[in-house]
Amino acid sequence: MAIAYHTDPGSKRRDNEDYVGAFTNQAGRTMVIVADGVTSNEGGEVASAMTVEHFGHAWQNSSMETIVPTITWIKEQAKIENKAIIDAGQRFQELSQMATTVVLAILFDEKIVVANLGDSKAFLLHRDQLIQLSNDHVLKNEMVRRGVMATDDAKKIAHANSVTRFLGVDKYADIEISQHKFVDDDILFLTSDGITKVLSDDTIKRIMRYEETLEIRVFDMIQQANIKGAPDNVTAVLVTHEKD
Repeated sequence: MAIAYHTDPGSKRRDNEDYVGAFTNQAGRTMVIVADGVTSNEGGEVASAMTVEHFGHAWQNSSMETIVPTITWIKEQAKIENKAIIDAGQRFQELSQMATTVVLAILFDEKIVVANLGDSKAFLLHRDQLIQLSNDHVLKNEMVRRGVMATDDAKKIAHANSVTRFLGVDKYADIEISQHKFVDDDILFLTSDGITKVLSDDTIKRIMRYEETLEIRVFDMIQQANIKGAPDNVTAVLVTHEKD
């Protein structure tokens, strides 16, 4: 397994509210995770850092080897972290509304478990197809998924891209979890929403398939997003079956 990741403020931001990490548990299972502080709320960078560090530390201390108990662990950890963020906000008035998105993937040989809240994303490059594994929890998508509106109509509503699920602010942490195959020369890509705002799927696929190290591919992904004027923080995680 090979993993590379990096985060950058982006071409138009001074502060970086993204946070990223990779952690291995007692059974040798690896988790990669990205959190993106909700920019409309004060303290987003605190919430994203808390989430990655707390999830990571808890995973390192765990010993899950299989998928079913891992899914239970993710659900419980999301509740624990949501409460931790809310409790911190109650202690510090300036952080009372802090919140963050999160996307994570845990690797099991030829399968991965993906979990997310918000619009940070997980993709899989399988052969030449870039597939989004996570669902964006934004207002327009939630309206479509509930059958309330058609896709074209939902895009036109006010605040269509407002994040509807996150950690923090309220007691509900409805994290979405799914399982996927991860085989052969597949490449896993986790990111906050900054890169996908400015780079096309074709550009992302081309960079992911470079005949270069994963580190170079990650840095080039971020550089290309900044060249395109990334309006938000940019973060990339790449994972392959290659040897480190």
